[in-house]
Amino acid sequence: PVLTGPVAGLPMYDWPEVHAEVDALWAAISDHLRRAGVEAPTSLWRSGGGQTVTDLWTHPDLLIAQTCGLPVVGSLAGRVEVLGALDHGVEGCEPGDYRSVLVCRADDPAVDLADFRGRRAVFNNSDSQSGMGALVAAVAPLAVDGRFFGEVVESGAHRASIRAVAEGRADLATIDEVSWRLGLDHEPAVDDLRILAWTDPTPGLPLVTGWANGGLRDVLNAAISEAVAGLAVDIREPLHLYGYRPRPTSDYEVIAQRLAAAAAAGYPTAA
Repeated sequence: PVLTGPVAGLPMYDWPEVHAEVDALWAAISDHLRRAGVEAPTSLWRSGGGQTVTDLWTHPDLLIAQTCGLPVVGSLAGRVEVLGALDHGVEGCEPGDYRSVLVCRADDPAVDLADFRGRRAVFNNSDSQSGMGALVAAVAPLAVDGRFFGEVVESGAHRASIRAVAEGRADLATIDEVSWRLGLDHEPAVDDLRILAWTDPTPGLPLVTGWANGGLRDVLNAAISEAVAGLAVDIREPLHLYGYRPRPTSDYEVIAQRLAAAAAAGYPTAA
């Protein structure tokens, strides 16, 4: 189906088990938007029927969407404007920031990241900061002649990466810590894993708008802030949602800087 009219999507933590809570979050945001005179879709975009998140993020009438920080400084640079980031209360991070956990099997004898030299890593997809960008930044200091792992495979999703390690199809994965929490809630495979280390804090997954709607930035941020503040606990808790932090697009340049540093050290990929 062709997306028409203003579109909105919150796909990044939209696990099937929390679809209802994600819908409730959007219902609150869209209600505040309509009160402010902004035309807002009543339902969220979800992938299917051949549509991918790229179709959402590049839609000419993108009102609000959650994306990853890596595309914001890469393929979406100049196409979207960051509004802010939801705050998931990630330990060791400022509000609105997050980080990733490096996970391996619970019975793996490895003590630290260096013990995974020559082994197999799995990541969710190549445009993911939490799964790929954070892994590159963590491994680059350990690389020799531009290599560290023996093999790196792509799973398609953080949940799939968790399962790949638990089932022995990979030895190490870098998982967005909010996705890890959802895994603790809903994915039995996490019981077979342990956290090896944490990556550096990074600005959280951004909510963005298309440049065509950039003039609404203050109105959009006010609606999101008010909606999140008014959510009931039974909606917040399953989403591990604590608040909202408006922030500029420039906050995400740190992601590009880390990748540039890794490339300068001779480690342009996670191979």
